[in-house]
Amino acid sequence: MKFLTFLTLVVGYFVYLTYKPYLLDMAIAALMAIAFGKVIFFINKKIKNKYVVSAIITSLFAGLIFGPIFYFLITIGKFVSKAKIEDIETIILKAQNLLSFLPDTMAQKIKYYLNPDNIIQIYNTIVPIIATLTTKSAVFIKDAFLIVIFFFFAILYGKQILEFLKKIIPLPNSQLEKLFFGTSEVMSVVFYSTILTALLEGVLFGIIVSFYNFNFFLFSIMYAFSSLIPLVGGVIMWGPISLYLYSIGNIKGAIVIIIYSILIISIIADTFVKPVIIEFVKKTFEADTELNSLLIFFSIVAGISSFGLWGIIIGPAVTALFISILRFYEKF
Repeated sequence: MKFLTFLTLVVGYFVYLTYKPYLLDMAIAALMAIAFGKVIFFINKKIKNKYVVSAIITSLFAGLIFGPIFYFLITIGKFVSKAKIEDIETIILKAQNLLSFLPDTMAQKIKYYLNPDNIIQIYNTIVPIIATLTTKSAVFIKDAFLIVIFFFFAILYGKQILEFLKKIIPLPNSQLEKLFFGTSEVMSVVFYSTILTALLEGVLFGIIVSFYNFNFFLFSIMYAFSSLIPLVGGVIMWGPISLYLYSIGNIKGAIVIIIYSILIISIIADTFVKPVIIEFVKKTFEADTELNSLLIFFSIVAGISSFGLWGIIIGPAVTALFISILRFYEKF
């Protein structure tokens, strides 16, 4: 038995080295498969073929990831190809007028960098950043592609994996099943409530900017993604839009965008509607778990800090798993 344990540790170490570049992708796929547990259970009642079920759920998951990304890239590509440097100069000049509201020392430094004569310098500074973002975007798409593949197999063989875990984990089957389904409940509530809230805020922002001839779908998608970034997510979107409207002389529109974004989206939607969405998801999935919006917030912050963009999934997922384990001790 000691030799078998030693052999398992040695082989396990080399397995870790072999699959190390893909472990994070596998973990995300597995966690998402758990989050889709209730959906899988529902579809399995209607369709008995596990390959068809896996294909349907994976297609939905892939569409959720790649659909908005490809639409965003195509639309932004068209916009950049039509952008003119004169428009950038106009925006910079208008932005300088806002500096009168800042302290003199800060205003002078910002004014230096916003000087149209320094556009080339600004351009040379931005280009490496854009190159880095492009590289990271390519890595993100590669990871997303691998996650979708691993997700398919996690759905396809999830039942067999669970049966195998029942055999090797020294816990009664009833307790292990409660732990698994408890984790699935918590993660489902966290995941779907976060997605629905992001979609709601994105649509609300898309509606207001559409009145000023901005692309509804593009800015809805962009705001939905940016809203997942705590604290500054919304500002990333309504700040530049307001500045642009101000630069073209639409001061009223700029003020409306700012007030609407803060009051309707940040305060009403995020503060008051979000808890309602969480309760709706709880009832839909018949989850009895106790979730806190503040907990979701900090789990996303921690996830992004540790894992980057994928931390939006990993942070709440790991937190949800930990909560399920704690509740497991409470029950058993």
